[in-house]
Amino acid sequence: MRCIHRVRFIGLMLVIFTCSTATATEADAVIVTATRSAQTMDETLASVSVINRRDIEQSQAHDVLELLRLQAGIDISSNGGPGAAASLLLRGTNANQTLILIDGVRAGSATTGSFAWQHLALSEIDRIEIVRGPHAAQYGSDAMGGVIQIFTRENNEFHLRGQLGSYQSKLVDTGIGGGDDKFSYSLNFSALQTDNYSATNDKNSNFNPDTDPYQNRSTSGSLKFNLSESTELKFSGWYASSNNDYDAFGGEYGTSENENGVLNATLSNQTTLTWYQSFSVGISTDDSTDTSGGLFGGTYQFVTNRWTADWQHDLTLDQNNLLTLGLSTLNDDASNKDISNGTTTFDETVSDNAVFGILTSRWGNNDLNLSGRFDDYTSFGTHGTGQLAWGYNTSKSLRFTASYGTAFRAPVINELYFPNYGNPDLQPETSQTTEIGVRYKISPGMQLNANAYYTTIDNLIQAFEVAPFVFQASNIGEAQITGLELEHRWQINDTWSVDTNLTLMKAIDTTTDMDLLRRPRTKLGMILNRQFQNGGNLGLEWIYASDRADEYFNNTTFNTERTTLPAYHLINLSARIRTDKRLWLEGRIDNVLDEDYELAYGYNTPGVSVYAGVNYVTGI
Repeated sequence: MRCIHRVRFIGLMLVIFTCSTATATEADAVIVTATRSAQTMDETLASVSVINRRDIEQSQAHDVLELLRLQAGIDISSNGGPGAAASLLLRGTNANQTLILIDGVRAGSATTGSFAWQHLALSEIDRIEIVRGPHAAQYGSDAMGGVIQIFTRENNEFHLRGQLGSYQSKLVDTGIGGGDDKFSYSLNFSALQTDNYSATNDKNSNFNPDTDPYQNRSTSGSLKFNLSESTELKFSGWYASSNNDYDAFGGEYGTSENENGVLNATLSNQTTLTWYQSFSVGISTDDSTDTSGGLFGGTYQFVTNRWTADWQHDLTLDQNNLLTLGLSTLNDDASNKDISNGTTTFDETVSDNAVFGILTSRWGNNDLNLSGRFDDYTSFGTHGTGQLAWGYNTSKSLRFTASYGTAFRAPVINELYFPNYGNPDLQPETSQTTEIGVRYKISPGMQLNANAYYTTIDNLIQAFEVAPFVFQASNIGEAQITGLELEHRWQINDTWSVDTNLTLMKAIDTTTDMDLLRRPRTKLGMILNRQFQNGGNLGLEWIYASDRADEYFNNTTFNTERTTLPAYHLINLSARIRTDKRLWLEGRIDNVLDEDYELAYGYNTPGVSVYAGVNYVTGI
């Protein structure tokens, strides 16, 4: 396929292809997350998946985790309905061992290290890139299980959408955008309100049968200035304000008010034909004010800010060799205040400076990626990571890949400084991963991918009892994860498509020889879609997860007890019908079989749920 391309940049380098064929295959989709520079999915040596805006609209999913859980290697847990604390586990690693980027900015809390997925509205998202496997050599801390990058939505038209549904849910989102070759803009806004259901059930010692309402208001936008033919300045951001109720200690009433956001500015320049550079500065915030009842009642404010800056240089050595060099800096600051008595629990800062290099080469049928990074943290000192990936094309339809990479997770501020728990002498968690893969293009519309990996994790930070009911964070844990991911895509005559993936995984705590919590050994995801000529579609999603280990804290005995979450099947249906050029009718039915299941012990999930709405879009 003959393509003409033009370089553009969104935080990281992005290449937009204009092709002479009418449609592009999934293999032609361009990603930037795997190597920090543009590659097609066919070219990358990593295991990757892309969810684009069209996928989001066809699915009609209500939150981002509903979409992500359908992907290979991803498991989720949730402490209730919309707004409740939720976690994403990639390839068996912990929630804080996957790096989350929003428009190139490191997102998440500086105290917990995790990202608040529950407050990110799908209406704010344009595209999601999922890169599985260690990528600390490119990005530094946290990228042990992989990297998930979210690109905020950019409009070139006006849209207005409204939806009503189960649990008294009401959703409105709108957006506008436009511009020309010199300047473009985009702005989005969404509002969600739901009465929800009780987050807990009677197996939970905090059970309260009342509903736990949730509200979310979010906005995102961008401004892009083409200062010259070779220089671009872009600003992008996302902000969400939300509040939710939950069942606190002993079933008491608790509330949480949250503010989450990301702001990024990137100046990029094609300095010469062989030298591109970009400089970006970003900040992500994760602030919450929590009022809980019961024995530990009080009002607490958690404020975290993560400042990042990256200066990246892409040097084209020749047509088969690209060298990427860069400098990176990170500054985390966090405070915890007890508003009830006006005291500050802690107010601390951790910073990191790093240098990295990535060489991407091709000779004959071989592809090579060699990456290395050196980080220097104020909390524990220096740490180096590396990755080597190789690919070999035996033919146009068959490719083999192999890789080895090391990664680490730096201790976060809670683990370092939280009173009666923090340990300033902590060292980073470390991992080593070996992976082999094969990609077989069976026919123009059918492809099979298989990836097998083996990961060991050392120095896991876990609570160690130093005195009765007194615990301290310590590097005492070890884990071993063995997995196989199978992905199959079948596109039939631009009308039917079937995407299926199977994940077989064994994630073990090697100190106890027991399964890590909430990781099913078998998970199946399938998306069946019927596309109509006018753009409408009918969709079916099927998720199966085998039984999983879990544990809970018994407020009566004050002991942690282990249990098992049963296996479950979920079937969801969706539809989009185009009534005229600009108006769409949309609907979704979740949990069609009304399956009774749990993603965390003692916490509820929704039964059969129905949602319907309309979407008005101009510029089509």
